[in-house]
Amino acid sequence: MSFEEKNVKAELRLQADDHRELNKKHQYYHFDEQVGPGLPLWLPNGVVIRDELERLMRELEFLGGYQRVMSPHIAKEEFYQRSGHLPYYEESMFPAMELENVNYRLRPMCCPHHHKIFSSSLRSYRELPLRFAEYGQVYRYELSGALSGLMRVRGLCQNDAHIYCGIAQVKNEIRAVIEMYQHAYRILGIADFRLRLSKWDPNNLAKYADKLKEWEWAEGILREVLVEMNLPFDEESGEAAFYGPKIDVQLKNIYGKEESASSVQLDFMSAERFDLNFINERGEKERPLIVHRAPLGSHERFVAFLIEKFRGAMPLWLAPVQVQIVPIADRHHQYAKHVESMLHNSFVKVSVDQRVESLSRKIKDAKELQIPYVIVIGDQEVSSQSLSVQQRGRRERRQLSAQELQSELSGKIAARSL
Repeated sequence: MSFEEKNVKAELRLQADDHRELNKKHQYYHFDEQVGPGLPLWLPNGVVIRDELERLMRELEFLGGYQRVMSPHIAKEEFYQRSGHLPYYEESMFPAMELENVNYRLRPMCCPHHHKIFSSSLRSYRELPLRFAEYGQVYRYELSGALSGLMRVRGLCQNDAHIYCGIAQVKNEIRAVIEMYQHAYRILGIADFRLRLSKWDPNNLAKYADKLKEWEWAEGILREVLVEMNLPFDEESGEAAFYGPKIDVQLKNIYGKEESASSVQLDFMSAERFDLNFINERGEKERPLIVHRAPLGSHERFVAFLIEKFRGAMPLWLAPVQVQIVPIADRHHQYAKHVESMLHNSFVKVSVDQRVESLSRKIKDAKELQIPYVIVIGDQEVSSQSLSVQQRGRRERRQLSAQELQSELSGKIAARSL
């Protein structure tokens, strides 16, 4: 049985609102046998959603005092030995590649690269907290049976950042990260989630370093922040990262299965592993604490959640096509292209349906694709230089000028209206 046949057979059992089923109609991403399982090829419609989410987080991170950095997708194997990924995480990493008698690995996380950026110069306490952010592509070798559309993949792009701070600053930084999550979730209309304090398992020393006091202290810090913020949460052992405990935001897919969508982690080990220091107020070297955070987790999983949440009817600001213009006849195309150009130059994602199809068919197809605005242009619209506007979810049609529609769209998109 071919790769495609297996996929088709599996997808026959999907619910209508499964992101994999919705992808058949909306064309967000594609998997190809020659590329490999779990390695999505993002199509233009999916990239629009990714880009808008990234734009949102870039704005929030700029306001939050983050500095953007970039780092390579690959590094020497010894680098990941030092970081702890090979001792504790190797089963989830791709195998080594030997080049000129040196082994290299695809990175499973960005954190060790950011640690090297921190140590690239002598740091003072006056610089802290120092916040480095990157949309970082990483690679994890998930078992083939665990792969599930965009929910679980082998190549993913994380909304990643690392905060280097002193012990007196760490609680405020964790609190600020949670507030950023809350802000982003409000914008996206996400209210149904569970917070989990993910702790270590002292009985699993193959996964976690035997540092009882440090684990208890770090878990206590995260617990205190959640309690002080009056946020309900559950605690689960064995769900921590190998370098420290974390707070996970758990969302459910349409089948009720939980996945971690966002996280904030307190790392008490990496500064020692990488000999990271800053000069404190007394002129002495001091180890920083490191907060790892990913408010939107990976693009892949978060986009999958959003596709299922909105059932493919993405909010205007996230919609791959925001406006579809439907000219009734060829003589209306010139005005349609004029309106398209005006909206396009206002950064509206707009297209003109120039197919040789009936008006009813074009409108039906636009509605099936759940395009937020459908504009019909006929003789009346051309003569009056107006537009017949049908907004998704509303029965009535409105007659607007192109300038009125442009103003309405720009306002709603800028406000990220739901």
